[in-house]
Order: sequence, then structure tokens, then C-alpha cells
Amino acid sequence: MSVSSALQFQCNRLDGLSTGVFRLEAQNATSNLPAQSVIRVTLPSNSLCDLHSTSFHFDVNTTSGAAGLIGCRLPNKIETMINRVSVSIGGVEVASGANFYNLLCHVKDVINGCWQDDFGMNHPKINTAVTAPLNYVCANLALTNEEVTDAVGREAYYCIDNWYGFLGECQPRVLDTALIGDCVITLFLEQPSLCLTMSDDFNTDAGFITSVALGGAVPNYVVNNVYFTIRCYNLADGAYENMIASIMASNPRGLEMGFKQYASFRDLNTGASRFSVSTQSLDAIMVAHHTLNGTTPAGADQHPILPLGAPQLITGSGPQTVDGQATLGYMHPYTQFAAPAAVAGQATEYQFSLNGATYPMYRMTRMDVYQVMRLAGQYDYRNKQYGFNQFVTDHFVSAIKLTLDAYNAREIQGLNCRGIALNGFYNIFNTAGNTTITLFCEMTSSLFIDAGRQISVVT
Repeated sequence: MSVSSALQFQCNRLDGLSTGVFRLEAQNATSNLPAQSVIRVTLPSNSLCDLHSTSFHFDVNTTSGAAGLIGCRLPNKIETMINRVSVSIGGVEVASGANFYNLLCHVKDVINGCWQDDFGMNHPKINTAVTAPLNYVCANLALTNEEVTDAVGREAYYCIDNWYGFLGECQPRVLDTALIGDCVITLFLEQPSLCLTMSDDFNTDAGFITSVALGGAVPNYVVNNVYFTIRCYNLADGAYENMIASIMASNPRGLEMGFKQYASFRDLNTGASRFSVSTQSLDAIMVAHHTLNGTTPAGADQHPILPLGAPQLITGSGPQTVDGQATLGYMHPYTQFAAPAAVAGQATEYQFSLNGATYPMYRMTRMDVYQVMRLAGQYDYRNKQYGFNQFVTDHFVSAIKLTLDAYNAREIQGLNCRGIALNGFYNIFNTAGNTTITLFCEMTSSLFIDAGRQISVVT
């Protein structure tokens, strides 16, 4: 007979535990880093590191040279500043990371919601001139040409502590770095045109969403006060070390650590886009549909986008909250996902093909895309921020899930396509033109750690 936890008196004890949070300095320069810089940091050695607690702290200011009423602004999600994240151990790249990491973050937000974002550390909205930023970042609330923080000394205003891939989705989350070589995290920053916006007039609703006459101003940024933090543990007795030694002695392959990896593909879809992966567990496929010039915003395309149905935020002609929820704010054209236009009198339809097998078994309409995408979510998320028309216009993401109930990387349940590489197609029917898409494959990989700091990776 099982006994309810409400009736149990027993406690789980862990003796001799000590914890600490450490500040880690970047290997290269920590201030005056230009756009598209590469930032590296090495994790503490001989420590029990909580990889999920890894946090990237930094301060960023725009430096576009804008004058008059021209304004340059940071994006509506600070992760947009990052193009790729990779992790290497002992000089071997364990998780190379997918390009378009910033897009992956926005795609995941559409699927699972952005409940993991902390507005106090992030940059949740594109700030206008007269609305106070949700995260107070400027010396004066009235922003003008550039977005500049009032940080002094070693202070940093932004922090990224939620990660996709090895850092945020490995299991177990605590890694004993005494068992491996140096673990190095590398961040690749994004080019300015794909993470900053430019506006003709930061004082008016109409001018804020145009960028026709920029007067020679070019979006740019500089990163300062870079550092990382991580939480580490220590156990006084040798119980943990004995347990690890016993597992490594009994398992020929050593310790197995599961983690998520992502592969990215970009294509101009003319009806079908092909992709191919080889992995022990293909867990999900996600597709972002870009607007015209969305992947290469330049000149007149660099302005913020006002989502469908959102109130103008400069004149204040509209509610700032609806049922206690913050209203939709401006978005970067690079992260606006829109359904492609349909042939007159017909509806666009969507379907995946995996090694000849169609998924789903029918062609999806736009509403089907939305409903099937919800099945791919992990947190039973229910969208209460925007409606179906906003989804089609600004957040059109298609996703399918190929696992049963795999909540994290401990569960390897996805499509095994190591023997024969997956030959996949993403098909779009009845479109009036071609559409640029970015497709992500979510996979579960295994890191094996053996004696003598030997490692191997099964993707």
C-alpha cells in the first residue's frame, strides 16, 4: 500500500553541503567589445557546477551616430544579441550550438511562452521615448537618439540566465568538473542590423515605425562590463565521489549526461524545403516563417514593427495592460514571423515529410498549425497575450513533437535516425510567393565521461 506524502513523517537529508556563487571573468576583453565579438569563459575546475545557473552579465549601449529625431533601440528580448552558443570540454567541442540562437529563443517563446524571462534582468520591450522602460536602464526616462544605460563602475544592467542547449537543458544539471578537462563557454554576438532597430522619429507613432531617412546613421552597439556567475556546491564526505566511482566502474561507457542540441537550416521555400539530420533522438522540429526582408533588414526595413492590434505606445492611445497582462510591444523585423500569402481563393497548407512519412497525416491549415504547435509545448502553456490573427501576422511558428512524455534530456524517446540519416521536407502549399524559413531540429545527445577525463559524445 502506498502512503500519501501528506501522511509521511520522513525527511530526506543531505549532510555536509556547502554552496557558493562565483563571479567568472571573460578570457578576452570585458569592455568596449564591438558588435559580433566572441566572448569566452572557463568554468571553475574541481567543482560541482550547477550549469543551469550559469548567468551572462553585461551592459550594452547603442552607438549608431543618430542625430535629430532618429533613434536606435535595443531589441525586445536581450537574447537577440546572441547568434550562437557553444561549449567545449578539454578542447573538444561538445555542443557546437546552432546558428540563429536568438531566433530559437523567440521560437521557443511562441511555443512555450516567455514565462522564464525575468523582466528585471531582460529587455522585454523596445523602449520608446516617452514610456518608462520596464527595466529601468537609462539615467533619464525620456530616451532620445541612443539607448544608453547609466551603469557605473563594474555594474551591468542585463543578465541572461535562461539557456537552450547544453547549458540550460543538460541532465543532471550539476556537473563535477574534476572529472573532465577545462569546460569553456563561447558566445558569438549578433550583427547590429539583426538585433537593433532604427526609427526616423522617436517622438511620434508614425515615425517610430519607419526608417526611410536615417541621415547616414547606422545601427551599432558596444558591450561593456562583461562577466559570468555560476552556483557551485561542495560535499564534505566522500559519498558522492564513491557513487561516481562505482557508476564508472560498472558502466563500460562511464557516466552518461543527456543534453539538448539544435541544428538549424535556412531556406527560401518555393513549395518544399529539404533538411537532413543524423541523431539518436530527434525530439521536435520547429519552423519560423519570415516576413519579406525579415532575415536581412536594411535601410527602410530596420524600423520596429507594431504588432497587429497593439496600441500605439508613444501617444498612449491605448491601454498599457489588458486583464493585468502587459500589452504587446514593438518587435524587431528579424523576429516577426508571418504566414505566407495564399493564392487567391485558397488557403495555405503545411505538412512535414520524414523519410517519406507525412506528419501529420493531413495538410494543416493555419489553425491546425497553431493547434499542433501547442501539442509540441512542454509546459501546458496557454496563450493569453494575443489572438489567432496576431499569431498569423506576427508569431507564425510551426512545430511538431516526436516524443511521448520526455520532459527533459534524461528521457531519450525521439526518432532514432543514426543508421539512416533523416531525409525531411517541410512543404507549403497554395502560396502566392516564396517564403524564407528558419527550421530548427531539437535533438537529445549524450555526453559520456570516463576515467582519465576521457569524454565522447553521441549525437
